[in-house]
Amino acid sequence: MRAADVMTTPVVTVPPDLPLKAAARVLAENAIAATPVVDGDRLIGMVSELDLLWGNLPPDPRAHLVRVDSSPDAPSANTVADVMTRDVLALPVDADAADLLTHMRATNCRSIPIVEGDRLVGIVSRRDLLRAFTRSDQQLADELVVRLREALPGGVWTAEVSDGIAVLHPPATDACDDQLALDVAATVPGLLHAHVGAS
Repeated sequence: MRAADVMTTPVVTVPPDLPLKAAARVLAENAIAATPVVDGDRLIGMVSELDLLWGNLPPDPRAHLVRVDSSPDAPSANTVADVMTRDVLALPVDADAADLLTHMRATNCRSIPIVEGDRLVGIVSRRDLLRAFTRSDQQLADELVVRLREALPGGVWTAEVSDGIAVLHPPATDACDDQLALDVAATVPGLLHAHVGAS
């Protein structure tokens, strides 16, 4: 399964010169924790809820016994460009979705931008991966049969899926390619495992 199979597009984005409160509204209104920052369609950063809040939520002096230094000399942040993360992990559309999950676990990030060159084309979130994982058995079987038909036009394959596990039934010919059929099954988002049964 590739990033292109599960990514969300079009992507909610913000420009680098957007004021912080306006960027915060974008995140809140779209119920997202972070969003790509783009110049045109070129990915230049990511901005998260924490980026927008950090340094912009002054301490309440009523909550402290000792006077709190509000650091008036600290540089003020006004736009997304002032707070965004510039060193962004982005992956290509043909990246393996399993690699996306590995990166998410290693970095604790919730979403990864998907690019062609430096152009943003989509984003994959944990929720996108979960959505693929929870597709119904019938949806998986239907898509699997279509993909088998496209990849192996020489005969009619059928498939049964139960709890995300597929049994592939080859055509009644001598020229069936079991390994290719299993490779095709591995491209179906949400399918956990497949094996070839009797024709």
